[in-house]
Amino acid sequence: MWPEEQDKLVTAVQRCNSYNAKEYVPVVVGAEQVGWTPVRMISDLAHQLARGEAAELVLLKKDSREGEEAPADQRVALDIPGQSVAIRLAPYASNGQERCDTVQALVEDLLEDGVIPRKAVRNERQEVRPLYFGFGGPGAPPPLLQMERAAMVHFGCPVFAIHVNGYVRGDDGRIESVWIGQRSMSKATYPGLLDQVVAGGQPAGLSFLENVQKECEEEASLPPEVIATIEHTGVISYKYATRKGLSTKSIAVFDLEFPKGMSPICGDGEVEEFQLMRIEDALASIRDKLPLWKPNAALIMVDFALRHGFIGEDEPGYAEMTELLRRG
Repeated sequence: MWPEEQDKLVTAVQRCNSYNAKEYVPVVVGAEQVGWTPVRMISDLAHQLARGEAAELVLLKKDSREGEEAPADQRVALDIPGQSVAIRLAPYASNGQERCDTVQALVEDLLEDGVIPRKAVRNERQEVRPLYFGFGGPGAPPPLLQMERAAMVHFGCPVFAIHVNGYVRGDDGRIESVWIGQRSMSKATYPGLLDQVVAGGQPAGLSFLENVQKECEEEASLPPEVIATIEHTGVISYKYATRKGLSTKSIAVFDLEFPKGMSPICGDGEVEEFQLMRIEDALASIRDKLPLWKPNAALIMVDFALRHGFIGEDEPGYAEMTELLRRG
């Protein structure tokens, strides 16, 4: 437990970087690791693993110090410290389309069994690539497969998103406030919680900039001349345990200055309302009312405050926050 004086902003960053690696097993496609899934998934997939068509349980290559290796036909040529087994998806698929179809059938089984709630389905597929690869924008090599967005967290596959800090300057020219959106109560995830003015998942086939331009127009009804001034400030990455699985994300972060007098207008029904908050008030809300914030939105707000000097080096947990924000 952190001392009381440190149980403030640093808590918002810690909760997006909290998980026990022993509670997860690797997920592989071919011989490439693509994610981490809870150990309980072995039981949830018992029938599929028994058939071995959509998924199979495989032994990992062991370090020679730990004893003899498994037979070659039962072994994946990966040496993951502390791990002895993995779940391999679509073991007999020969190409990307076959892997997509096989994994989609597997996801349908999980939906039927209630492991993945049907209300969470987005009917949007996201790219699955080796863990080391990172984001594959336009022109990148084909992904290993594409998976329904709602299933990604259950297999701990990295997902990508964009968040926009919409800020307003005061009369003195200094940054003073940020626009905060309250998520629609009908959202499948984190309904009613506080979020950035614009935020969204990263669909296949778009660059971060193309996606952020689209989301700014759809979510906040921003005009093209304002969107054109947006600034990319970097990528925030994190992993944390959820009841669904290991949330593994990289978020492309953008800052956008709002002209005085201009307000965002919800254009797609995903926001209940927008409110303009002074930076100090937003940080006070995170300190004292953290459950009101979507976890990664609080993370992005803390990053914004750090970058623009609203959080000083004397803040308890400062060094840990700056390290965890890009831990990956």
